[in-house]
Amino acid sequence: MTTQHQLKSTSANQTVLVTGAAGLIGSATTRLLLSKNYRVIACDNFSIGTWRGVSDSLIWDTLDVSSRSFIERLNSYDIDLVIHCAAHPGGLSLAEPVRDVEVNALGSMRLFEWCAKVGAPVIFTSSASVYGEQPHEPIKEIAPLNTGTIYGACKIACERFLRILGEGYGLKWVVLRLFSVFGAGHRPSKFQGIVNVMLTQLLAGNRVVVKGPLDRVRDLVYVNDVADIIYRSICIPEAFGQIINVGTGNGTTIRDLIHALIRALGRELENVEIVQEQGTVGDPFYIVADCSKAKNILKLASQYDLEHDLSEVIRQLNNKI
Repeated sequence: MTTQHQLKSTSANQTVLVTGAAGLIGSATTRLLLSKNYRVIACDNFSIGTWRGVSDSLIWDTLDVSSRSFIERLNSYDIDLVIHCAAHPGGLSLAEPVRDVEVNALGSMRLFEWCAKVGAPVIFTSSASVYGEQPHEPIKEIAPLNTGTIYGACKIACERFLRILGEGYGLKWVVLRLFSVFGAGHRPSKFQGIVNVMLTQLLAGNRVVVKGPLDRVRDLVYVNDVADIIYRSICIPEAFGQIINVGTGNGTTIRDLIHALIRALGRELENVEIVQEQGTVGDPFYIVADCSKAKNILKLASQYDLEHDLSEVIRQLNNKI
């Protein structure tokens, strides 16, 4: 997906804190903001992410967002806006539930409280996991929240926390519910990001283990498009106070995703073994975004080309970008 619409930059003399800046979404967002001449303070504990292409204009802080000292550290900076991308991976939430709550709920809430008290607007990267099992049609933001995961429950709690701080303190916020984001910024992983999980296995050999039905449907959105939407949320005043889906509106089965990755790698389908195992708790069958709100508010003109974007990810990995 590509987006085309000229925006008036708001970067002059603005300092933006990006949490999770070494992760997939945070790093793409940081690179885009630097290209738009923002001053960026990048925060990450490097438990998952890695940073490539460090800029002289980038300020790094390696504190963990779940630590109390993180909030104390923020007071040493003059921050105009916060983009909160840091999170404990959803794929580990059942195995490490307390850690999930410490980072994704309590850590986020402490950050939001600080933002409310200093008057720094927040762009919060929430998740489509808040929806849980839904009817098999594109999901609108007004759909009931039916999550079956601890990760999703933490995201719901943070969304509601932001709303209350907005009412009580006048905090400006945007909630972006991200669907299945993919890109080359992930470390190889068996638990983080459906595309990354499949690609990690394919790069290691000709065998893919899938947890759950192969005909599950996901809305796969390229990380560069997500970074562009985050940037648009900063620039467009109408975005504040809104919950917005971030996806493509196109559904892809897990089976079709694996086949597309095999083609992008230049392999033959018959040479790859696909093994199906029992699914994970709370994993919905169908989750595709209704993107009407994003298109209307963020002025998006999109073109969806999954095969091209997957090929670009593989090219970047091959070039070790």
